Amino acid sequence: MVADNESGDSIESEVRTSSGMFLQKARDEVVADIEARIAAWTFLPAENGESMQIIHYENGQKYEPHFDYFHDKANQELGGHRIATVLMYLSDVESGGETVFPNAEGKLS
Repeated sequence: MVADNESGDSIESEVRTSSGMFLQKARDEVVADIEARIAAWTFLPAENGESMQIIHYENGQKYEPHFDYFHDKANQELGGHRIATVLMYLSDVESGGETVFPNAEGKLS
């Protein structure tokens, strides 16, 4: 699912083939602790962040290169553009599974 550029609604897309869900903010002590750490790392208040999104990728699934900002007015009105994105990996794999930043100078993955 991705955000539709016109409406902001979630839509199916071949750009992202993973499955996922959002965790309610401060849902429990573990989520609240992670949100507090992210706030400390980013110097941004936890209440300014979006709900955490947990994504699961099967072998061969992907999320095409994209920008973490919104084109649609609906999502912009809900809080504006993202100014930081935090990635955490919950598993370790023998090969693959990396995140690549294709426009970054040097090789960062």
